[in-house]
Amino acid sequence: MNPDQQSETDEVTYGESDVRLLEESLNSMESELHEKYCRIGKEILETVENENRNISTLVDMIIETRRRLASARQEKKCPSCLSFNDRDSLFCKRCGKPLTGDNKEKLQ
Repeated sequence: MNPDQQSETDEVTYGESDVRLLEESLNSMESELHEKYCRIGKEILETVENENRNISTLVDMIIETRRRLASARQEKKCPSCLSFNDRDSLFCKRCGKPLTGDNKEKLQ
């Protein structure tokens, strides 16, 4: 029978050298796949680390801008939840605790 006429159910006989070549080919492909996964993993890690730094910087800038804005508005900061409240507020708009007396804290 012609090799082109073999059906999928026919068994193919391989010699020792054929097996060795297939094993080497498989090892090479698996090694290449592993290297690609490692490279992709490193790229993802670098991207995440860079974005975390960018996000952290942005969050710090937002916090500082909010603090400055609250100071300019002469808002009160709740000592319990650290939420900013209107300067005339007697109770925190977020947690409801009193802002007067010992609990009153104005921003500097």
